[in-house]
Amino acid sequence: MFIIKSEVGFDASHYLSGYEGKCGKIHGHRYRLIAKIQSSELQTEGSSRGMVEDFSFVKAALREIRDMFDHKLIIEDDETGRKLIESLKGMPEIFDYILVPYRPTAEEMSRHIFNLIKEKGIAVHEVELFETPTNSCIYREG
Repeated sequence: MFIIKSEVGFDASHYLSGYEGKCGKIHGHRYRLIAKIQSSELQTEGSSRGMVEDFSFVKAALREIRDMFDHKLIIEDDETGRKLIESLKGMPEIFDYILVPYRPTAEEMSRHIFNLIKEKGIAVHEVELFETPTNSCIYREG
């Protein structure tokens, strides 16, 4: 079994609606995203011959995901999140946001990112998303 990995980092803030504690307020992280791609066999034809996957293809997918989240406020697309966005609409020059269909925890974000990579036709094995240097979530299917 061959496993390659690639990583990117991004800075983002998130809001965990209904969370009790200091992380219940808008706060930010320096996220570190590691994607592992696996294959039992190497490609046999074309410019990717001898590879699990072309690193440039994997890196491009990760950069696209990074750019989706980088320097954004990540907010769940629910009633509370929509109210928050509405209250901030008068200040577009000081923030940018992304609405997601889940509570933006490391667990949910890692699953979402896994699926985004998979949709690109990449044989993703696992995604590890660090919120801090010592706290991360690993998502694998199955």
